[in-house]
Amino acid sequence: MATIATAQTAINLTGYGMVAGARADLMPFGYQKEAMRAAAIKAHSLAQALERGEDFTPEQFELLALQIDDEMAFAGDRRLPARTAEWLAAFTA
Repeated sequence: MATIATAQTAINLTGYGMVAGARADLMPFGYQKEAMRAAAIKAHSLAQALERGEDFTPEQFELLALQIDDEMAFAGDRRLPARTAEWLAAFTA
């Protein structure tokens, strides 16, 4: 792992992915559940990439984080708040 900021970002993404995954497990089948699951998987995947030390420019990271927020936007009433700005700030710190 490159920096403390990268480590903290990976931790934040992992926590987000865990919460999203748990919420998805409790939801009835449908597109909202699938959107929640997709956001959880993408958050975990991005966290693992950071832990492996893969290099991302801030622009690349922002696009990946926006994809997570876009998936979450379809999760209905149980969706988690958008976090791209928060993750990007931690990633670039």
